[in-house]
Amino acid sequence: MRSIPMMTTGTFGSVLGVRDLSCWAVVGDVTNRSKPAYRVAEQLTSAGRQVHLVSPYARVVEDEAGRKIYKKLSDIPSYLTVDAVNLIISPRIGLEVLDQMAERGVQYCFLQPGADAPLVLERAAELGMTVQRGCVLVDPMPPLD
Repeated sequence: MRSIPMMTTGTFGSVLGVRDLSCWAVVGDVTNRSKPAYRVAEQLTSAGRQVHLVSPYARVVEDEAGRKIYKKLSDIPSYLTVDAVNLIISPRIGLEVLDQMAERGVQYCFLQPGADAPLVLERAAELGMTVQRGCVLVDPMPPLD
């Protein structure tokens, strides 16, 4: 197995540093207020990003604010823009999401702690994605250009 870089420079540049990424998908338990995925989606929204909610666990199709919740990234209609994906999900599901990202042409992926298993990092590298590891709740969001 080959070594995986820490993903802060080079091919694996900073996703948060790409200022024009205005449309994000957050994949995780986005409907549960006690889970980090919910807070990540709120943080991105408060930073001026449009956020598509994706939860394989959701039993509802809308949140309390009326935002649509998708079961899979591939369920988001193709006419809706997705510039970047924030994975805050198990690595097993994360691998599936990476393939869905590639099919959709999304190259920017932010991996929250726990979603950044070596297999996920390797698959992202194979797909030529720009990846950043970290926590959106900690790392500052740059303003949109």
